[in-house]
Amino acid sequence: MKKEEIEAFALKAAKGLKTQKDLLDFTQVLTKITVEAALNAELDEHLGYEKNQKSEVENYRNGCSLKTLKTEDGQFELSTPRDRNGTF
Repeated sequence: MKKEEIEAFALKAAKGLKTQKDLLDFTQVLTKITVEAALNAELDEHLGYEKNQKSEVENYRNGCSLKTLKTEDGQFELSTPRDRNGTF
């Protein structure tokens, strides 16, 4: 995604923010999406293949676990990926 597309998305989303709670909720959603995307990218790198690709590797994806992430803005649930061998 290009920087211009991200800015356009943020501007569109910001129009609906009316209160401080709206801003906090929006910030938490962005943090959740960003952290989960990073974790999935790291698992791709760790396993050597992307999600839904066929692989001959013995270790493979094994679902997700829910974890609670605590930040200065509050806490929320993350869906963290895991691998079969538990090495990630």
